[in-house]
Amino acid sequence: MGKKEKVKNPNKIGALRFWAWQSRALSAGCNFLVLGFITIYCTDALNMPAVLVGTLLMTSKIFDGVTDLFAGYLIDKTKNTRWGKARPYELAILGVWLCTWLLFSTPGDASLVMKSIWVFVMYSCVNAIFITLLSANNNAYMVRAFSTQDQMVKIASFGGVIITVGAMVVNISFPILMGTLATSPQGWSTMVAIYAIPLAIIGIFRFLFVKETNLVDVAASEKITMKDVITVLKSNPYIYIICIMQFVSSLVTNMGIATYFYTYVVGNVASMSVVMAFSIVVLPLLFFMPMFLKKFQMGKIILVACGFSVVGGVATFLAGGNMQIIIIASIIGGIGSLPIAYLTDLMLIDCGSYNESKGLSRMDGTLGAVKGFTNKLGAAAGAGLMGLLLSMSGYDGSLTVQPESAILMIRLLIGVIPAALFLIVGIAMFFYKLDKLMPQINKDIEAKRAAFLAGEAKLSGAFPSDKLNF
Repeated sequence: MGKKEKVKNPNKIGALRFWAWQSRALSAGCNFLVLGFITIYCTDALNMPAVLVGTLLMTSKIFDGVTDLFAGYLIDKTKNTRWGKARPYELAILGVWLCTWLLFSTPGDASLVMKSIWVFVMYSCVNAIFITLLSANNNAYMVRAFSTQDQMVKIASFGGVIITVGAMVVNISFPILMGTLATSPQGWSTMVAIYAIPLAIIGIFRFLFVKETNLVDVAASEKITMKDVITVLKSNPYIYIICIMQFVSSLVTNMGIATYFYTYVVGNVASMSVVMAFSIVVLPLLFFMPMFLKKFQMGKIILVACGFSVVGGVATFLAGGNMQIIIIASIIGGIGSLPIAYLTDLMLIDCGSYNESKGLSRMDGTLGAVKGFTNKLGAAAGAGLMGLLLSMSGYDGSLTVQPESAILMIRLLIGVIPAALFLIVGIAMFFYKLDKLMPQINKDIEAKRAAFLAGEAKLSGAFPSDKLNF
C-alpha cells in the first residue's frame, strides 16, 4: 500500500518528515532573533561603547564570511556516509545554542578588554563555525531529502508559517522578559537559557527523522576541486543577483536597530511585542505561496515584495512614535520580507539545477556557502554601519534620554535607509531571467538522470538500491 500511495502522490511529504524538517529551521530562526539583541546587551548591560561593539561584530562577520566559503567546499567534498552527505552537519545546531548562551553570559564585572574578547570569540563561534555549517549544508540536504519541486515549495511556504509563528513567539516574549529578567548581565544569561535549552533539543529533530534518499548530481565527478568551485561561480550569473538580495536583507535585519527604536523613539521597548503580535496577519500569505508560484515567477514576486518593503520603510520613518502608523508600516514591511525569507533557498536550488544542466557539479554546498557568505557580509555591514552612525549621532547608552540627533539617526536606520536598499534590490531583480529557463532545465536534468539509471540497470540487471538511498 505504501508503494502504491507514493506512486499516486509523489508530492506527499508526510507529517513526521514535514515537522522534523521545520524543527531545525525554527530553532535557527529563533537563534537569529535572539542574536539580534546582542548590540543592546553589550551597550546597555555590559556598558561597552557602541562603536566598539559595532567594530567587534563587523570584524567577526568578515571572518565569518571567509569560513562560509570553506564550509561549502567541505560539504561538496564530503562523501556519502551512513547518515548521508549533508545530514551529519545538522548536529551543529547544538553548538549554536551552547555558544549563544555563553555569549549572553559574558562576565559583567570583567574588564572592557576581557568583555571584548569574550563577545568576539563566542559570537564568532556561533556564526563562523556552527551557523556556517548549517547554512552551507541546507540546500545539499534538501535536494537529497525531497524529490519534487512541489515538495520543496510546500516546505518553504507552509513551513514558513511555522517558522514565522515561532519567530513571533520570540519577538513577543523576549522584550517582555527583558523588562523583568534583563536588568543585569546575570539576568540576560538566565533569560537566554530559557530559550536555548528547548530550542537546542527541538533543533536536532531534522537530523533524527529526515533521511537523504534521492539520487542527484549524476553527471558530477566524484572528486570536487577548488577549480570546480571557481568554474561554477564564473558561469552562473544568477547567483550574484541573489547575493545582492541577501546582502541587503541581512544588512537591514542585522542592524539591530528595532530595540533602540522602541526604547528611545516609541518610549517603551515592550511595545515592540504589540507590533510583532499584529504582524501575524501576514501569515496567511504563506499558505497562498504555492498558488502564487504556479502563476508568477519567483523573480517577479520578489520584485513586488521590494515595493512593499520600500513603502513600509518610509512609513516607519514618518510614523515617529505613532503606534497606529508603526503597526500598519510593520504589516506592509512584513509582506515585503516574506518572499525574500522563504524563496531564497528555492532560487539557489534552481541555480544548482542550472549548473547541473550545463554538465557541471550542482555545488549545492558551495551555493549555500555563498549565500551564507553574503549574509555575513551584510550582517557585518549592518552591525558596523549602525554602531558607526549611532556614535556619530551622539548616542550614549548610559543616558536615559538621547539627543535629538541620535533619535533622528535611529529613525533613518529603521526606515529610510532600508527603503533605499530594497529599491536597489528591486532594480537588480529586473535582470533575473532564470525563472524562464527552468522548465527546459528541469526536462534536461530528468532526461540525464533517467539515462543514468537506465545505464546502471543495464549493467547490474536492476536499479541498485545503494544509488537511491544513502
